Amino acid sequence: MNRTKNRFSFSIVFLVLVFILFPISSWGQPASYHRKVDKSTLLFIFQHQLFKSLNSKLEEYQSAYDQDYTEEDNVFDAFDVFSKIDTASESLFHKWINEYSEFYPPYAARAKYYCTCAREARGSKRVVDKDQKEYKEMERYYALALNDITNALKKNIRLDVCYAMVVEIGSLTAHEELKKRAFTNALKYHPYAYRMRLKYLQTLTPRLGGSYDIMETFIDSCARFIAFNPRIKELSASIYADKGNYFSYVGKYDDAVKMFTDALNYSQYHSYYADRADAYVQLHDYVHALNDYDHALELSPNDPEYLNRKAKAIAGQINFSNTRKANQYGPRYDRQNEKNQDRSLISDKTQANDHQEKGMNLANAEKYEEAIKEFSEVIRIVPYEFAPYFNRAICYSRLRNDDAALQDFLRVVELNPDYLDTYSRLITIYANRGLYDDALNSTNKWISLDPKNGEAFFNRGKVFERMGSNVDALNDMKQACALGYQPACRYYKQVQ
Repeated sequence: MNRTKNRFSFSIVFLVLVFILFPISSWGQPASYHRKVDKSTLLFIFQHQLFKSLNSKLEEYQSAYDQDYTEEDNVFDAFDVFSKIDTASESLFHKWINEYSEFYPPYAARAKYYCTCAREARGSKRVVDKDQKEYKEMERYYALALNDITNALKKNIRLDVCYAMVVEIGSLTAHEELKKRAFTNALKYHPYAYRMRLKYLQTLTPRLGGSYDIMETFIDSCARFIAFNPRIKELSASIYADKGNYFSYVGKYDDAVKMFTDALNYSQYHSYYADRADAYVQLHDYVHALNDYDHALELSPNDPEYLNRKAKAIAGQINFSNTRKANQYGPRYDRQNEKNQDRSLISDKTQANDHQEKGMNLANAEKYEEAIKEFSEVIRIVPYEFAPYFNRAICYSRLRNDDAALQDFLRVVELNPDYLDTYSRLITIYANRGLYDDALNSTNKWISLDPKNGEAFFNRGKVFERMGSNVDALNDMKQACALGYQPACRYYKQVQ
């Protein structure tokens, strides 16, 4: 029996090594991009410390790219494997470097790992101040990454994957000169690169301080290189993809699906399929979700992340199906059950009021984190009430956590679109992020609900001003002043 197991284990290892040494590049890959990276295989090699073979494969991808720009996906996809390594495997990077310190792949790979650690340290917040501990920890990891990048580039100056990491680091640490210099250096060696341009473009999004107009300008500046690399025209997809990610972030999954669909009309990039699949999952449209995950896996074979997301979707599909059946065939309640439910609702309402009162007292005492816990309890008990969402959003704003505040304010709008106090706060968050279309939509909704509110016109005027629409801004300020809103009158007198 043991011999049979040993033979089976040996056969598995042998087959994996066959794939390593004799890759079949055409499986599931469109010929135009020549993709042939199997991420699960690379992960297997790393975890089993087959470093010599790993160096060989990574150098092979880079060498192929140096000779043919259409091979660039192989390099980026291969090194992307090391973005998914858990912290327990950090010692393997050190061992790899100790054994092969004269090679560049282990340094570039560990830099990718450190960049992921930096993003995780920063967390999901879209704005992190420099004095916060999250920012300090992010900087520490990025410093480690930059050290490894320097060592890798000393051994091979042509590594776009390293320059792309520096572009990311420069963007997230507000070192614009570092970002621009890395981008310029990369194009010296690969002037027709698509992935390098895509990485730079992704740092120009509104949430990173850019705008869609700035992104469009950059895309237009790249147009002259399309004759040399037709794929550069796919850059336009990134604007739709960023909008899709934003809509997913705020829970507007139907809109997210539309944006990712538009992105896919420009580019069949595997992450756009996977991200659209995630949005479909939130809509419980598992048929389309699984179809998109399959497309993503065709373009990025055996990608561990996509396999995991697909597995979760399958589990979600099963649970959703079981829940629907339970609701369809569940027991009918008699009158006694209805009375018990009424008593339960009264009890829940009492508990909710207690937590609400505690939350308000804590908020008034500026104990916002404790207040958030109380308002969260209210939401758990009565999720259909808008007030606890609004109060919790205010607390999040006081803590400068605009990401969480935005989600709660949007929930307030869903539950009670006539609650006017929400709109001014939404406008502020949107405008600060450069999302002027969303800010205008919020002001227009506010004005439609309360057309004699001078503050609403004043806010819209400020949005127009930030957009550069000075005539519209002045007209709104004049209207706000006529409605008696004094800050608008002061503004209007100054600019006349």
